[in-house]
Amino acid sequence: MLYGYWFLLIHYPTNLDIIKKTYPVQPSEGYIQLRIFNGIPDCSYTLGSNLTGYERISINGLGLGYEKFIYIENKTLPLKYTVQEQTGCPKLPGGTFTFKEKLAYSIFLQNKILPQSAHVYLEEMEKSNKANPLVRNLANINPDSTIVWKSHKTGDIESTKKANNREIIELRATTYDVLIDNVKVHEVTLRHGGVYSLVMGIDEHDTTVTQLAEVIKANSMSILWLIPQYVVMTLGEVMFSVTGLEFSYSQSPVTMKSVLQACWLLTVAFGNVIVVIVAEAKIFKSQANEFFLFAGLMFADMIVFIRYKTLNHKEIF
Repeated sequence: MLYGYWFLLIHYPTNLDIIKKTYPVQPSEGYIQLRIFNGIPDCSYTLGSNLTGYERISINGLGLGYEKFIYIENKTLPLKYTVQEQTGCPKLPGGTFTFKEKLAYSIFLQNKILPQSAHVYLEEMEKSNKANPLVRNLANINPDSTIVWKSHKTGDIESTKKANNREIIELRATTYDVLIDNVKVHEVTLRHGGVYSLVMGIDEHDTTVTQLAEVIKANSMSILWLIPQYVVMTLGEVMFSVTGLEFSYSQSPVTMKSVLQACWLLTVAFGNVIVVIVAEAKIFKSQANEFFLFAGLMFADMIVFIRYKTLNHKEIF
C-alpha cells in the first residue's frame, strides 16, 4: 500500500495539473459569468447595459463573441440592455433580465425564432457524470427546421430536435454529421467531458453557416493513465493483506487464531472509515495532500511493524 500511495504521489500532481486545465471555472461570490453568442452571420452588434464598466459590449459575427467574469455589487442584478446593430443588419429589441451571483449566463442573439430578441439562459457549467459530451443547439434558422446529430461512422441518429429547442443534449464521444432538414451543414468531433454550443445562422447568400464553441474544455488525459496506478495499488494491497493475515495467524494462540484474523479484517474496515471521513470532511483543497496524509499513515504503520518484528526477533535469539 505504501508503494502504491508513493507511486500516486509521484504521478498524481503532474496529472492533476493536466486535469485541472479542463475543470469548469465557476463564478465566485459577487461575480457572474457572461457569454454572448451571435447567431446572425456577417453582422456585428453593440450591447448597452447598466453593468458598471460594461456599458457597451461589442459582439462580432457568428459564434461566441464575448466571454467574461463580471462583478456585481449585490447578490442579484436586474440587467437592462439595448442592442445596437451595424448598418444593414436586422434590428433586435432590448430587454431586462435578473442576474444572480455565482451563476453563469449566456445571451444568444437571433432574429429568426419568435420572440425576435436576445435569448438569455443559464449556462451548463458541469461536465456529464458519465464523461459524455454535452451540446446545445443555438439555431437562428426557420423554427420548423429539424436538426439531426448523426454518427459519421455508423450513421446512427443520436439526436433529433426542432430548431427552437435549446435544451442541452448528451451525446457519445465520436464524430458527427449535423443535418438541417436532411442537408449536412457541419461535421464535428465531440470529445469526452466537453460542453459545446453549436451556433447556426443564415448568411446574406441564404446559406446555413455554423460554428462550434467549446464552453467547457474536453478531458485531455487518457484513461489509460489509470492502468499503472491500479496495478501498483493492487500489488500493494495484495502484499499488505497477505502479510497482515499471516502476522495475525502466526502471532496468535491456537484458540484465538480465528478471532485475531477477524480483528485484522476489522482494522481494514476502520481504515476505510478513516478514508471516508478524510474525503468527506474536505480538509484538504488538493487531493494530492490527502495522498500525502495516507502515505504518512502507512509509513508510520510500517515503522510500528518493523519495530515490533525487531523486538520479537531479539527476544527469540
